Amino acid sequence: MTNEAPPESFGLSTCSKPPVAPSNNPVARDLRAEFRDLVFDVCRVQEDYKQGGFGGRLERQFGTVQELIADVFTGRGLHPTIGSIVPESGTALGLALNDEWHIRETPHTRFTTSVEARGSENGFWAAGAVSHMQFDWYRAYDVGSFRMPQVTVAVKHFDLPEMPFYGLGNQTSLRNRSLFGLTETQLPVLVDLPIAYGLTLSAQATALYATSDPSRAFVSRFSESEPPGARARTTYAVPGLIATYRSPDALYGLSGEARVSYEAYEALAGGPFSFDRFEARMAMNYGIEDQPFSQGKFPYLRSLLGGSRFSAEANLVISEPRAHSAVPFYLQPTLGGGDIHNENWLRSYTNYRFRAPNMVAYAVTYELRLIDPIGFLIYAQWGKVGLNVGELDFDRLKRSIGVGIALRLGGRSVAEFSFAWGGGEGTQRYSTGNTNNAIGFGARAAGTVGLRGVF
Repeated sequence: MTNEAPPESFGLSTCSKPPVAPSNNPVARDLRAEFRDLVFDVCRVQEDYKQGGFGGRLERQFGTVQELIADVFTGRGLHPTIGSIVPESGTALGLALNDEWHIRETPHTRFTTSVEARGSENGFWAAGAVSHMQFDWYRAYDVGSFRMPQVTVAVKHFDLPEMPFYGLGNQTSLRNRSLFGLTETQLPVLVDLPIAYGLTLSAQATALYATSDPSRAFVSRFSESEPPGARARTTYAVPGLIATYRSPDALYGLSGEARVSYEAYEALAGGPFSFDRFEARMAMNYGIEDQPFSQGKFPYLRSLLGGSRFSAEANLVISEPRAHSAVPFYLQPTLGGGDIHNENWLRSYTNYRFRAPNMVAYAVTYELRLIDPIGFLIYAQWGKVGLNVGELDFDRLKRSIGVGIALRLGGRSVAEFSFAWGGGEGTQRYSTGNTNNAIGFGARAAGTVGLRGVF
């Protein structure tokens, strides 16, 4: 029939996702699967536009475009990466190759790898590789699922030519800002042993090499004994134990996660810089069920509470130097803006603003999903550092409050932009992001072998 209506006129999709030809080369197979997925996503975006323009199909179009962007930047195959290396490194671009090696269903084994390199506009660069191997030795029951033991092996190298330092403690001055270079190489091995009901016990062994290169202004402003390890080249063996708890994943209602770890930094070379570190972290979340703002013209708008989440977090770091030793300043935790791990505490202060061997921080956050994949958040943060553990009390906590916008891809937060004020040092703008499968702290020992990025 010459006048037969096309399938898309009935709301039927003409896009298809054919199977990928088998291959003994997992890299080639994953690249072909990535290309197939991208062709399928582009077809769906074009199809939605032809069928409905920008009318009542707006929410579906947001979904198909989001899937296209997620497949460009995440998952199996070769992807461009956009993000940062550390705060103040500038925007970094790079490439990541993510592969799943267990697709052929080798019995009792799952194996994924990620290799990535990125460089920034300010001359910072990082490169590394990580592999996750999961073994069917036994299965621990989690509510609604099972988890298996996992081994993670990685190598990471960072070249950070201009890192700021303001001094040690809570009473430093912005006028003391000085720069130092930091080169760091890490070789961590992590074994996760799931127990039951969200609890995982982990053993960790890390080889760590770090070099500090202070600028002339740094050397003239600070004596060598004030920031320990100002010119040190340290080599560490770092064994550690970790206990992680994650409640079952839930979009709505109460959920939480916690992590307690102990690490022994044994200095093999570079000076008397051996110390022990204890960390404890906790986060509680409460999600409110998503409800459309209107059942009529604008179903993609959300109510002021529906699709929102309240969160409360706490973080404690205690570093105890061994006899006749000190904690190198470049291995001490920081508060203010972002730290070297791209975690955000006290955002109304500049990056790395306060530094000491010990640290405590608290935060409460309200996040509202606006239109996928964009969310709005309001937060308040408190914290302080201490040269001694006794200084980590509630007296004269530094504080920040602010608002921000978060961007999610594939269900994960990959970028965040925020404004913060409070604390007496003006208003700060902060942005962070990582398109290559960004994960939260709870996933470090989550007992899953899903694709995850290096950084």
